[in-house]
Amino acid sequence: MLQYKTYIFSFLLLFNTVVFASLIRPADGEELNYIHVFFEWEQKPDAIGYNLQASTEQFLNNIILDVDEPTTVYIDKVNFSWDDNYYWRVRPIYSDGSSGSWTESSHFSIRETMLLGLDVDIYNDDLIQDGLVMYSQFAPYFAVGVIDKMGNEIWNTDVAFMNHINSYGQLYGVNGPGFQFNYDEDILFETSDDDVDMHEVKQIPNGNYMGWVPTFQTGPIPQGDWTFLFQAQGYNADGMTNEFPWMGMRIVEWDDETGQEVWSWDPFLHFSMDDHDLYEGIWWGAYFDGVFDWMHTNAFHFDTEESVIYVSHRHLSRISKIGYPSGEVIWNIGMPEQYNTGSDNICTGLGNSFQHNIQLLDDGTLLFFDNGNLSEMLMGDSNPTTRIRRIRVIDDSYCETVWQYDLPQNLFGVGMGSVQLLDNGNYSIYTYGNGLGQVECSIFEITSDGDMVWKVTAGNQNAAWYRAYKVPSIHPNAFSVVADGYTASEDDGSTIELSSNTLDFTVYNKSGYALEYKYMLSDLMDGGTQLFIYDEGVVDIEPYGNAELSFSVNSLADITATQVMLAVWPDHHEYAVKELVFSVSLGSSLTGDINADEVVNILDIVLLVNIVLNDEYNNTADLNNDGVINILDIVVLVNIILIN
Repeated sequence: MLQYKTYIFSFLLLFNTVVFASLIRPADGEELNYIHVFFEWEQKPDAIGYNLQASTEQFLNNIILDVDEPTTVYIDKVNFSWDDNYYWRVRPIYSDGSSGSWTESSHFSIRETMLLGLDVDIYNDDLIQDGLVMYSQFAPYFAVGVIDKMGNEIWNTDVAFMNHINSYGQLYGVNGPGFQFNYDEDILFETSDDDVDMHEVKQIPNGNYMGWVPTFQTGPIPQGDWTFLFQAQGYNADGMTNEFPWMGMRIVEWDDETGQEVWSWDPFLHFSMDDHDLYEGIWWGAYFDGVFDWMHTNAFHFDTEESVIYVSHRHLSRISKIGYPSGEVIWNIGMPEQYNTGSDNICTGLGNSFQHNIQLLDDGTLLFFDNGNLSEMLMGDSNPTTRIRRIRVIDDSYCETVWQYDLPQNLFGVGMGSVQLLDNGNYSIYTYGNGLGQVECSIFEITSDGDMVWKVTAGNQNAAWYRAYKVPSIHPNAFSVVADGYTASEDDGSTIELSSNTLDFTVYNKSGYALEYKYMLSDLMDGGTQLFIYDEGVVDIEPYGNAELSFSVNSLADITATQVMLAVWPDHHEYAVKELVFSVSLGSSLTGDINADEVVNILDIVLLVNIVLNDEYNNTADLNNDGVINILDIVVLVNIILIN
């Protein structure tokens, strides 16, 4: 049986209970952290659509939203603002054009905006990848935000420091422990360690989580311009005496259920402490910090196909390929031997230094943000230059450059930075941007030819961002499930009345993500032969698309009414599971009632025999649902009559 987690909204429509078009979200009194407002309500019997209204006034006099929606979910992207209060209601629309009663109105508010002022330049609107931009900020305060291409803030949070978003819209970050969270600020996972490094936490393909935890070992203080400072504090600082704390980053894997550590990789067991930075002033920082930040590991990519981890170690100007779970270091991309970071590095001619955001693309190339702190020394640049590198490692021995972009001098990033290859072939790039001595914290989008089409820059000189991602939408968990034939019954309840031998639902993906949706159907009636056999499966639904779920009536069932539960959830967003319980009736379309006279008897057998003889096809006559009408269907019909 498929496993799933019930987290936010799990609602039951009970057998023989009047079901009202109840409002689900926003919940009454809820404060939202976004202005792309996600509305959801329950399905109403006999409705073919719904009228949704929202207002800034309690009695809905000042209507700002009035829209008809055929499903039970609607996301409005234009009518709501930060720091305001709203009221909303829904009513059903019927096939004759009439409308039902309004629900009672529900109230919600939207919090204040959180991010800094932004300056936006649009150079070629036609070439911009559709979507929104999310970025994390750690100065002047911690926050995460989503903006549109005009720089309008769409969503914000300070629940965690975001450091990764995957292709399913899952959010990861750190706030002491490593986190997975969602756009509603729910914490979905938390590591057992509470000192997880801020740079990256994410799930690996087996479902577990991976990130870093600092680890320490005593090592020597090498000789250099900084030597006198350490000696003044009583250290030998002779390059040999183990006397000063070195900090490395241990790669840790945490179990997805318990949050406990299940695997780790210790750099002190695999790297030589003879390899360390002597050129970018890290030892000067160690004097003031009281610890030497040996590695400053800042990004990883887990590759399932080879079962390896690609890891970026900033202060070693090193990218490593590490076997999993063996921990073997397969190769290191790094600087030439004379620069004190190893004698067996590959691809030393690349000249990358202090890089960020390593990732493996679908074509096998490695894409990363090369900060270029040492580019004057390694590349002969007239000024420090940041580059976007896309390379291919061949035979674990040498590299070829597939694509490269050199950032202009003003956008050189001494620290931070990220790059993302977009669906349209463009690249979205974030840089700290301090190449001219003033911070120009910027996210920009370029074509593969290097032409800039869009740029946003922080309006505050104190701003410092970490990473940026282009996302198709917020609310990847937004979807609707609508039952066919859902109607009010004679006993003042509600039921699904089948007009054929199948129970049908439509699942609507209301997000910008292509997602798999898992489902399970269970017949809840005890005793006798159930009307529906347990079924489960997966359907792929494109962004803003839909898919049909169809479940055949059990032709051997000895009942004509039952209660079923359908559970549906988007894979990777199990917290959004919907559990729908419906009463179901065969209605006037009894199994085996070929002539539709509401009685199954010898007349139906005669009609079925004629259908077989005439080689015709009738869905009602295909009693075993094999797509063919033959003697087997006659046998099933005879058994139905004998059982009844």
